[in-house]
Amino acid sequence: MEKFLKRKNEVQSYASPSSKAKFIRKYNPDLINFGFVNGGSEAEPRAQCVECGLTLSNEALKPSKLKRHLETKHPKLIGKPVDYFKRKDDGLQMQRRSIVSLTGDAKCALKASYLVARRVAQSKKAFTIAEELVLPAAVDMCREMIGEAAAKKLKTIPLSNDILDESTDVTNAALLLVFVRYRWDSSLQEDILFCGELPTRATAEECFRCMDNYFTENGLDWQNCVGVCSDGAASMTGRHRGVIKQILDLAPEAKWTHCFLHRENLAKKMSPEFHEVMDVTVKTINFIKSNAVNSRCFAQLCEGMEADHVQLLYHSEVRWLSRGLVLTRIFELRNEIFSFLTDKKSPLAHHYTNATFIAKLAYLSDIFSLLNQLNISLQGRNSNIFFVADKVQAFQKKLSLWSKRAHEERLDMFPLLSDILESSPQVKISHSVSQHLSHLANKFAEYFPEDPREGHMWVVDPFSVDPTENDVALPSHLESQLLEVSTDSTLKGQWGKLDLGSFWIVVSKEYPLLALRAFKVLLPFTTTYLCESGFSTVATTKTKARSRLRASLEATLRVSLSPIPPRLDLIMSKRQAQVSH
Repeated sequence: MEKFLKRKNEVQSYASPSSKAKFIRKYNPDLINFGFVNGGSEAEPRAQCVECGLTLSNEALKPSKLKRHLETKHPKLIGKPVDYFKRKDDGLQMQRRSIVSLTGDAKCALKASYLVARRVAQSKKAFTIAEELVLPAAVDMCREMIGEAAAKKLKTIPLSNDILDESTDVTNAALLLVFVRYRWDSSLQEDILFCGELPTRATAEECFRCMDNYFTENGLDWQNCVGVCSDGAASMTGRHRGVIKQILDLAPEAKWTHCFLHRENLAKKMSPEFHEVMDVTVKTINFIKSNAVNSRCFAQLCEGMEADHVQLLYHSEVRWLSRGLVLTRIFELRNEIFSFLTDKKSPLAHHYTNATFIAKLAYLSDIFSLLNQLNISLQGRNSNIFFVADKVQAFQKKLSLWSKRAHEERLDMFPLLSDILESSPQVKISHSVSQHLSHLANKFAEYFPEDPREGHMWVVDPFSVDPTENDVALPSHLESQLLEVSTDSTLKGQWGKLDLGSFWIVVSKEYPLLALRAFKVLLPFTTTYLCESGFSTVATTKTKARSRLRASLEATLRVSLSPIPPRLDLIMSKRQAQVSH
């Protein structure tokens, strides 16, 4: 699930000069009853939980919000006497007093340990590798290249397992990953917002409660949300109580985007004629790979026949690229498969001597390879509706063209199929191919019924769109501003040098309202790619080899996934050096 937010202070930058001054809440000592003390300053107090150490914004200094934190994050502490929380506070005070300023080599060694820890987290390796491999290897290299003195200096870097603050985390809770895109400085940024644990099931109520609690505790306003992107799961898109419905109730200006990647995957439908080929393919894979002996014998056979590959790939419906990769591998190893199945006297062997079956297999390999190319082009960071809509529309036009050519028995756009038909001219599958392509085209039209670019092309190129002649979906006062922008030669010079987000940030200095409308088009995510890649990182991180993480998985994920470097000097100012000896 992904959300697109504008930070509150950015929204205020468009406010009038008469905006109210910031209201500062005072800390009330009675808040210790909820486990919170003042973790800020006297001038600007902040609520700090004595149990987990989390420091909330000044806005969160409300009994209702702090009570909610206690009930949701530490339910076992409900009803604890106030002396318990005071004792916890004493521990925090002692920890603060134990922090000392760092200078010289000790400070450099501590900073080096953080730099190494960040690289380890980004590589999804166990933190123990720093002490067991990284440091010894660095010491060896320095000793040989620089000398013993440099090697001894490296040994002072604190890279032990305890120094990197690992603690056991073996929970199997359901996780909610939320990413955010926002304006920052001179560009649009995207980053992980948070990773939340769902106490029970991933229902719509639990997902929304997790997000709403995070917003409340961090002083975020739902009304600053301009878009939300998710898959089409019922818990997300339910008409009455789905997560999207609950978000849109609080964020009236937000719009929902159904992930383009999921829609593209849903459009990959096959007719019964071609589905039979896929069934045979899956049965072949299961026959060979489900038995360890069969798998080893098949690999040996492939090596003996000097094949390019020695193993088949398992098919998975939930993996976007799986079908295309599986079909291509089966086609490439079709001769080896036939030999193996014949030797094992499998009834599946006769399919691989059938020229029509092989031609259909070749076509499926071709078309799903092309679909995979489309899918890969839609993945990645910093995409927008214009980029993905261009890719989808181009593929839709190709489908129409290919269907027409197949109807005319011209199939040279499918290289594997063309090769098979040259060697087996008696095979006639042009009609079947044409029908399947037409069916695909209809499915794409069903899952992509609207053009999200319509009325917004002025965002891409404000210098070639005439609001007096084109539908630009703007009110009259913004049309006038667009006309001024379109004739500004200085802005036009920058337009070709900057990405769209950065360009409109420049425009916002003179035309804030027009730029704000452009941001509402550019900020929304078009796919859940960041979430999917994030969960891949979770799968890599939560392994037996790396089951020891910091207090929660979120901290490690943030370092692994965030493009923003940590403020090491600030972190170091709150830590005490523990130099190795």
